[in-house]
Amino acid sequence: MTRFLRAGLVALTLVLLASQQPATAQGFNQIGFATFTTAVAIVTTAEAVVVSSGPVTAPRQSINVCVFGFAQFTTGTMTTGVIPRIRRGTTTAGTLVGEENTVTVGAAAGSTEAFSLFVCEDRADVATVDYSFSMDQVAADGNGSAIFGGILVLVR
Repeated sequence: MTRFLRAGLVALTLVLLASQQPATAQGFNQIGFATFTTAVAIVTTAEAVVVSSGPVTAPRQSINVCVFGFAQFTTGTMTTGVIPRIRRGTTTAGTLVGEENTVTVGAAAGSTEAFSLFVCEDRADVATVDYSFSMDQVAADGNGSAIFGGILVLVR
């Protein structure tokens, strides 16, 4: 599964890099990523970081950042939805980037489903950026588990 996830992240990176038109846009020139294959417990309805990118260099004063987070997640009992989030930094206290929306689970609680999120933002006056992909469950009375996933940070 890890090889599949890494191949997917590499393919996404290549598509994004290849889609840039040199005459009108500057492509992404700093890339950071991290993956995980050790399960991360999500305790009932508490938000938890499942993966963090680590620092990615900001090549100039004003930058554009795009972040993609992904996780295979096994829901706990009574779970009706999952809330995936991208945050600045490495904790759940970091600034939320984009929106936080509940994704209704598509199968019975205790099943494994894929959850992903893609966000972009402009940043200025920073030497590095780092982001985290976090998740929590809605209406759960049992723990869930992010079983594998990753985060990809693209900076231009």
